[in-house]
Amino acid sequence: MQEMWKSFFTSGPFIPHGHCYLWHTPLVWLHLTSDSIIALAYFSIPITLVYFISKREDLPFNWIFALFGAFIVACGITHIFEIWTLWHPTYWLSATMKAITALISFATAILLVDLMPQALALPSPAQLESANRLLEAEIVERQLAEAALKKAKEELEIRVEERTAELKSQTQQLELANRLLASEIVERQLAEAALKKAKEELEIRVEERTAELKSQTQQLEQALSELKQAQSKLIHSEKMSSLGQLVAGVAHEINNPINFIYANVTHAREYADSLLELVNIYQEQYPNPLPTLKEKLQCVDLDFIISDLPKILISMKNGAERILGIVKSLRIFSRHDEAEMKLADVHEGIDSTLMILQSRLNAKPGLANIQVIKEYGNLPRIECYPGQLNQVFMNILANAIDALEEDSHSEAIAANEANRPLIKISTKLSDSEVVEIRISNNGPEITEAVRDQLFNPFFTTKPVGKGTGLGLSIGYQIITVRHKGELQCISAPGQGAEFIIKIPINLQ
Repeated sequence: MQEMWKSFFTSGPFIPHGHCYLWHTPLVWLHLTSDSIIALAYFSIPITLVYFISKREDLPFNWIFALFGAFIVACGITHIFEIWTLWHPTYWLSATMKAITALISFATAILLVDLMPQALALPSPAQLESANRLLEAEIVERQLAEAALKKAKEELEIRVEERTAELKSQTQQLELANRLLASEIVERQLAEAALKKAKEELEIRVEERTAELKSQTQQLEQALSELKQAQSKLIHSEKMSSLGQLVAGVAHEINNPINFIYANVTHAREYADSLLELVNIYQEQYPNPLPTLKEKLQCVDLDFIISDLPKILISMKNGAERILGIVKSLRIFSRHDEAEMKLADVHEGIDSTLMILQSRLNAKPGLANIQVIKEYGNLPRIECYPGQLNQVFMNILANAIDALEEDSHSEAIAANEANRPLIKISTKLSDSEVVEIRISNNGPEITEAVRDQLFNPFFTTKPVGKGTGLGLSIGYQIITVRHKGELQCISAPGQGAEFIIKIPINLQ
């Protein structure tokens, strides 16, 4: 084996090729010059091919050019060996190089035959021009569709503005009614104060009356108290009923058009994705469009449209989902047609109430946003009056927000950024028969004197015109009388206030 390799790289018994030319100087120089020029040309051709491949990365079969380059380099090396063997007769090495060149050229020829159908399948200029015309027509159709979508959006905005104006007018009417109601309540309180004073004078005058007259007076006081409560319940019930009908009507009117928008956004997204995919395929297959199409692409800024159109559709879908969530929460909260007892989800009522109060929870100038922490337990559906129960949640949460807003203006809270306003809602099932709901806040403490009167009718710590003193009183009646449960308030210095609601699962 060693002898074979040694003879492979040595001259052996052979004579140099120049001896065959009788070392005739002109003939040797002619062979030397010709082979050198041929080898130089062969080595320069692959360099040109490599440069061409690097500039035309879009070619579908650029590997054949690399194979051609290898074949040409091998041919150039054989001519180098022709020069070498003029003086060094290493014919085994020269023959081996020719064999390698033969294998590369044979493989190139076979692969070129197999590649020929693909090369013939490349589209002609006429086919490219036809595809360009079809693409231009599709672009015009998409522009028409975008114009129609823009027009529909403008019409929807006009309808939303009109509906908003109507809702604002109705809200102003409701505020006017509330002010009239507050004025009547103040007058009634003055009348009750006068009645109380007259009653005290009457008690002084009838101290010597008989026990029967005292008993009759006590009965009259009880009837008067029940009448006050009935009147307050009737006023609040009528106001909440009107508000529920208004909210339900607005939710119904908004629901149909927003459902139409939400249902069609998905289809619009699919159509846009299909068109964008078609544009991307065209750009990959035909990177050099016609001058007219290239000018049009530069005018419309296609890259920006491709990146921005999916974002616009996603934003429209998210907005529609947000509106649908608000409409659902309004319908759940109003429940104007659910006056009877039924099975309901307590968590659903709390979430719908929080959705309605979301604008008051958001940050305002000089007031950080109110954080809400929900720790819901695993509760079953309970027998209750859902609409009335939602009124209780609304009154308690609204009072908690009022307390946090008033407390946020104090210097102690303003100086302590870490003590951010917080409302915590937790639920759990106790004794397997009673649902316990706790709503707490980190606002100011409720003193014991205020807690003793917290659920009395017309008692309020708010300024005149802001609170009627009926919310917690009616909520207490709804929990204790209608739902046979318990409602209490606990508070401690530095720990805010907490309302605890306990309701049995089954009322019957």
